Formats: sequence, C-alpha cells, structure tokens
Amino acid sequence: MEENDIEEVIRSCEQIIDVTDFGADPTGVIDSTVAIWHAFESAKNMTGQVVINFPYGTYQLQKATAQRREFHTSNTNSIQYPLKYIALLLEEQNQVIINGNKSLFMIHGDCMALAVVRSKNIYLHNFSWDFADPTTIEMTVNDIGEINGEQYTDFYVPACFTFSVDKNEKDVTWYSAINPSNGEYYWTDKNHKDAWTLVAYHPDRNLTRRYSLNLGPFSEERTKVIKQSDKIIRIFYGARRPFLHKQGLVFEFCSTPRRETAGAFIWESSDTSIYKVNVHYMHAFGWLTQMSHNVTYIDCTFKTRKESERFTSSYADLIHVSGASGHIHIEGCTFNHAHDDPINVHGTFTRVEEKIDDYTLRLAYIQSQQGGFPQYYVGNHVVFYRRDTLTTGSDEGEKYEVVAVTHPGQHGNDLRSMTVTFDKPIPDELLEKSNNEPLFVAENITFTPSVLIKNNHFETISTRGILCTTRKKVVIEHNTFKHMAMDSIYLSNDSEFWYESGPITDITIQSNTFFVAKVGNAQWRNAAIRIDPITMGNNIPPYTNTIHKNIKIKDNDFYIEEESVLVAKSVDGLSFTNNNIYSYRPEVNPLLPETIVGEEIKEEKHVKTFELIGCQNVKIVNNEFEENYNTSLSFSKMPMGNIKENVIKNRVSRLIH
Repeated sequence: MEENDIEEVIRSCEQIIDVTDFGADPTGVIDSTVAIWHAFESAKNMTGQVVINFPYGTYQLQKATAQRREFHTSNTNSIQYPLKYIALLLEEQNQVIINGNKSLFMIHGDCMALAVVRSKNIYLHNFSWDFADPTTIEMTVNDIGEINGEQYTDFYVPACFTFSVDKNEKDVTWYSAINPSNGEYYWTDKNHKDAWTLVAYHPDRNLTRRYSLNLGPFSEERTKVIKQSDKIIRIFYGARRPFLHKQGLVFEFCSTPRRETAGAFIWESSDTSIYKVNVHYMHAFGWLTQMSHNVTYIDCTFKTRKESERFTSSYADLIHVSGASGHIHIEGCTFNHAHDDPINVHGTFTRVEEKIDDYTLRLAYIQSQQGGFPQYYVGNHVVFYRRDTLTTGSDEGEKYEVVAVTHPGQHGNDLRSMTVTFDKPIPDELLEKSNNEPLFVAENITFTPSVLIKNNHFETISTRGILCTTRKKVVIEHNTFKHMAMDSIYLSNDSEFWYESGPITDITIQSNTFFVAKVGNAQWRNAAIRIDPITMGNNIPPYTNTIHKNIKIKDNDFYIEEESVLVAKSVDGLSFTNNNIYSYRPEVNPLLPETIVGEEIKEEKHVKTFELIGCQNVKIVNNEFEENYNTSLSFSKMPMGNIKENVIKNRVSRLIH
C-alpha cells in the first residue's frame, strides 16, 4: 500500500478507535500507557480494517505500566533477560492502522518502545518516539584547563541525564527517571556503564568512531571528580589528561555487554508497514524483525530531536532483520548517529550437534546473543553448509523439509537447542568434526528475504552502513553514505563468530554515492564496499567454488579520502562497471573547535583501490578515475586471468600478487 493509499484508507475507514476515549492524554500530563493498551485491545472486537487514532499531542509512557511478556530476541542478551517491558504492544491483531497524526510518545524507563507480535496487515503511520531518560550517556568537552599543575576537563551534560558524584570523588552515578509506582529509579549506572568501548563524535568533521575507554572522561588517570552544576562535571587527571579531550568533542557510552531487549520488535508477523515514523532513540538494540514475513519502512527517520541536545539515536543497531521471508523494503529513510549498524539483514546458522535418529538432528544456537526463540517451523526448507568453507557438502545443497520440530526451551531442550525432524534421511557427513568442533551448520532458507534498499541517507555512523546476506535478490540503489567509520556496505556470511548466515546469489549495488573519510589509524577497515565471508579457521574455498556469486556494482560515485573502493573475497561473477572514483577532501567546519581524530600511536595504512581474494569471473571495466587518482589492484588465491580489465579507462597503475 502506498502512502496516499494509507491516508485514503484512514479517511474512509468506518471503524475508528480514538485513544482519548480510553483515557489517553495528548497533553502529556498523565501516563497513557494502560489507556493505549486498552484501545489497542478493543480493536480485536472489530472485523475488517480498523484505524486507531491518536489526536496530535505528546503521550507519556511508563515502563512501570507497560505490558510484560517473556520474549526472546535475537542479537541481545535475552537468555539472561527474558522478561520484556513493551510500551506499545500490538499482539495478535489484524488489519490495524496506528495513525499518529505526528504525535510524540515520550517513554520513561529502559524498555522496548514498540512491538508487533503474531499480527497481520499492520500499518504504523506518522508518529515519533523518544526517551525521557536515554540509556546512552553523552558528555561534551566544554573546556579544558589546569589548576596548580592539575589538568582538568569540564564536561557538559544534557538535562536528560541525572547524576551525582560519589563520596570517593572519583566516580559518577547516573540515574534514570523515577518509577512512579514505587518511587525508585528504573536504572542506575556508574561512570561509562561497564562499556567495552566508547564512541566519540567530532562535530567539526561530522564523524563518529569508537575509542578505547581510557581516552574518555573516566580514564584511569582521573584523580578527582567535582559536580560544578547540574550540567557540568569537572574531572582532574593530574598531569595526564587524555589527549583526545578537545573542546566540542562529544563522548557517548552505553552498557555494551548488556543488551536486555530489542529497541522495537516485529515477531511472527506478516505484512508490517512503517510509514513516516521518527525514532529519536532506541534502548539496548535496534528495531528487530524476527521470523516474520514482508516488512516495509518508508520515509522514516532515525535521528535525535534537536531540542534534546543529544546526538545518539540508538544504543546499537537501527533496522535489524534476523530471519524474514517475503520481501524487505526500506526506502526514503534517514539513518544518523547510531552506535551500531543502521541496516543488517541476515539469516541465522544453527550448528549440527547430534543425530537423534536417521531423520532427526539436534541443532543449537552458538553465538552468545542467540537463543530462546524458534528458528524452524514445519514446512520450512533447510540447507547445510561446511563451516570451514561455507560451501555445501556432498549433498550439493539439497533442500530438507522440516516435518517436526521441538523449539528451544520445549520438552527438555535448553534455550539454545532444538530438535528438528526432516523429510529424508540425514547424511552421516553432517556429524563430522574439525578440531573437535562440529563442522556443519544449518540455514533455514525459507526465512531468507528479497531486499530493496533505496533512496536512503546514512550519515555519521561509528560502524558499517549496510550489512546484507541473503540468497534472494537484493538491490541497493540511490543511497548516500557519508562518513561511516567502518565499511559503508559490508557483505559477510559468518559461520565462526556471529553465525549470521546468507550466501549471496544476486545483488546489485547501483547509483549510490559514497563519501569515505579517514577515521584516524583505526584497527578496522572502512572500505566503501567490502565482501568478507568468515569461516571456521578463516579459510576460503578454491576460487572455482566460491561462497558468493553474482555481485554487480555499477554507476556509483565514490569519494575516497583514504581506503579501498572495493575489497572482495570468494566471489564468482563480480562486476565493477561504469563507476566514478574521486579523491575526497572532507570539509572541516571552521566555526567549530578543531578536534583530533584517531588514536595517539599512528600506523601507516597500506591499502589498494581494489583488493581481490579467491575470486573468479571478475570484471573491472569502464570506470572513470579523477585525474591523478593513485589506483592500484592486488589479488591473491586466484590467477590474474580471473580478472578482466579495461586498462584504457581504468588506468590501474600496478598489479600486485
């Protein structure tokens, strides 16, 4: 359904539920959480299309009065935190439009903002949400100075972050909003919230990246902390203030080891459409789609409100798809200043652990942030892969149909294990091991979507821009990527660490614009496009039997300050054609104080314009380079004859192998 169609359906719908009839308060004075829940549930008494209407205003939502469910969510610490608090929950609904009329939902407490669970034909339309007490703390360097030989930094803290200095005068305690039901804080945290890294925003360069904790406000060198006011913290460092502290730099940190929940959630639902929804913050993780069918995002914005004085739009990812069927469509959206990847679409590998009988296997989630939720349903189709090569075994990719399944947590299974019965005998090969580890993984290929990512804007991200691994057709077109601190587009398939699955068979990356800036001697790559499957033992198969196939990169504009345009590993049928490559000199805002980008110890980075590993049928032709652009190409684990070059237009200056 198009945007105009939704608005017409809203105007003509005969079944309209007004949330204020249930006591919801658009003036923002009282808690509306329970009233909205009752309004949502009343839609179940109607047949056909229903519009749930929110008169324009601000609605307060409290974790204390939110719905509680035991949901397990992918890519989170859900096994440790199974109970979820959901501020806005649509559960077992059909043909419902949430019409927000540009309203704002202000959420109090560390909870899931919204969930669509076991529902069909849901439209979320024209509203925003934010948090009164975001769980990502921000501290901006306001001033630096020295008193009696003691170096100090003054940090500005936005009003939404409440804090106190501990009696030891070395630590800071952060406080959430107060739970109105018991007068206690929803959460408290210390210093950098047990983060394993911090993010710093450089406003003068419009760039964010990760740094080690000891470069932040709570460096181990600190000697004293003073609360100057409700918005200013002064921290002394003796003679060793971290060099990164420059006026205007913004430090941001959240509890990276503790992801209790998805920020928003679509689970076991079909045909969910999100139009003109503005997400100003998500707690713990991103907007997760899990084992659902057909999801659309149109004209959505993931960015903070200017009046909030904050920058971080999400504790982690923004849109994350872990197991979907049908089609994923993301168009016209803005992705800004998240602490992890704006878009990640993938399946999930489960490892073959045990053969129960000739037709039945025990499979298991291996990654620590996977578990508790179903991965297979009766009628689904499954393919098995070798972990050491991410290619199929002797069955050559034969599909096995699920005829029975016992999910994690059922009938004696732990939360990471499941038993799956198939329609045909299981080859003994699937029980092989390497270095005493199971060698094979299974992928549910029924839950692999086609994907369109179009006309979106990605800016100031401390990680990658798009991750996408699926066997179905993928088109990434007419997007702008500006200042990703890591790879702008990263295509993997991983059987060793994250177990995020998906061999690529047909992907087109066309008519996009990439602005790749230096991020300061980082220990990671930030190529424009990197294809990097991860196998057990970090091996790749021979170039005659690659992991990925048919990747077309054409008609793009690349503005590169430093780094590779394309790094590709194990691809058959890789074409890079009709692209323009320019040298990039990012603007530095002269009206803002200058900050330092990068770690103190600098190491020279040696990269090539094109880096190819274990590929075949590679075509790099009809590309234009800016005059004096220093082009180069390296290749390994493949012969030079696997690359077709048009040297007249490419002007590749040297080949290295």
